[in-house]
Amino acid sequence: MTSAVLARRRSYHVGNVRSQLSSAARGLLESEGASGLSLRAIARRTGVALGTVYYHYADKNALLSGLAVEGFHDLAEAMREATDAREGISGLRAAGLAYLDFVRRRPAVYGLMYEIRDASRRPEVVEAEEAAFAEMVRAVAFDFGGRSPVAPRQVAQAIWACARGIAALAIARGQPGGLDAQTVDEAVRGLEILVANP
Repeated sequence: MTSAVLARRRSYHVGNVRSQLSSAARGLLESEGASGLSLRAIARRTGVALGTVYYHYADKNALLSGLAVEGFHDLAEAMREATDAREGISGLRAAGLAYLDFVRRRPAVYGLMYEIRDASRRPEVVEAEEAAFAEMVRAVAFDFGGRSPVAPRQVAQAIWACARGIAALAIARGQPGGLDAQTVDEAVRGLEILVANP
């Protein structure tokens, strides 16, 4: 057993093993991609016994779903914080920019989130995406809540669909691992113009 593994095992704490495993999984996802992510690789990286890893994640699908759920929760938190802290900008712009900043900072996690959401439709992943979408609805309600009871959700649904497209386009136009900032800015401003002038 290497000294590095021994050092990791000495730093292992039972109370936060799940967060340690999750952090290691995110690190592997960012550096190796989903193909390099396995329960065995997480065990090696953390120094945690493989049996313990299996205790928290039954298989790789459970691991990937767990990462997708965490990703949607983090996205929801980012949009909520941006909406609450906005000054002089619309709720739509605050939440939209937070969404795209999340994609810029964590492209591998974002890609996995929708890969799992669209392919497996596991209930916990679907629910996590719905919770994130609810934050977009809340943000849009600050701008369009007075129009009709359903307007915020309808506008948010359009923005949600467009955000995925903007993210894909900005990733394609940007440098590896990043977004093209001009594409993001122009697309968000264009959406604001369209929404404000139906």
